[in-house]
Amino acid sequence: MMTESKFLSRAKQSGHTLVEVLIASSVSLMVVTGALWVMFAGVKTSAQSTNTVINDLTQWGIASRLWIDSRIANGITIYADTEVANVERWLRAVVNDRGNFVVFSLSDTNGSGKTFYTRLSGYVFDPSQRKVFRFDYPVKASDQSGATPLEDILNNNRTAIIATYVTVASSVDAIDSSGVFLCRTAGTAASFGCKVTSGDTTRDTFKEKVVEATFYVRS
Repeated sequence: MMTESKFLSRAKQSGHTLVEVLIASSVSLMVVTGALWVMFAGVKTSAQSTNTVINDLTQWGIASRLWIDSRIANGITIYADTEVANVERWLRAVVNDRGNFVVFSLSDTNGSGKTFYTRLSGYVFDPSQRKVFRFDYPVKASDQSGATPLEDILNNNRTAIIATYVTVASSVDAIDSSGVFLCRTAGTAASFGCKVTSGDTTRDTFKEKVVEATFYVRS
């Protein structure tokens, strides 16, 4: 008969069986696969959340800026674009007209009852760059004293105004080909509408969001 010590010795030498090795390998593979799935799912969710936050911040940023500028101003004017030929008094946008150039004006009247402008700010949408720019321009004293018309100020000081451009939104597309700004009430109310995209169009991280904001000048 085999002694107890010899039995234990042979049991130790026998090692793991093939079935035990296969089972252990399968379990390990399942654990690794599960961990990788969780990791990639987390990365994907994080990327999607980041894009959503970016879009939300863009929407909030544009809307808040428009609201602040409109509350400081006492006039809103919309033009088709910034080209000199389109910034004319007879082409000034009226109710339900659209354009890519909106101007918030701060004005007063002099002793002769003529309107003079003290400060201009506004937004320009450039479809070729898919960007929205903001500008802020203090009207020169000579234009104030001479009660220079708004369109003349814009055209005669194009270089100085463009120098103040700051990008406030990128990856922007117009919802309506006529322009991103819509005149609601001539001189007092308008709205802004566009699409903002982020991420790769060929991947799940791609996001597209409509940004809309209506604003009124102070009463």
